[in-house]
Amino acid sequence: MRRYRFSLCLAVTLAAGLVYSGSQAWAQACAVGLNVHPHAWILLNHHRLAQCTAAAGCKCVSCTNPGGSVTSMCYPLAAPIPH
Repeated sequence: MRRYRFSLCLAVTLAAGLVYSGSQAWAQACAVGLNVHPHAWILLNHHRLAQCTAAAGCKCVSCTNPGGSVTSMCYPLAAPIPH
């Protein structure tokens, strides 16, 4: 039983490692804002990158690209942010 459990754990670990390394081939440094209030702006050095336009709030993601530029996107939340 121990040998079976070890083999299973090893197989899952290797499979997860291959999936992770494949998905991270073009890795970017990103920051995620989970609860961004409606009409809030995402700023970098006083420059507007994105705005939350959803009535319920947003989840915003900002990433640096390989060239050094920064991009930002806001995605609407399914339910409003609790107060």
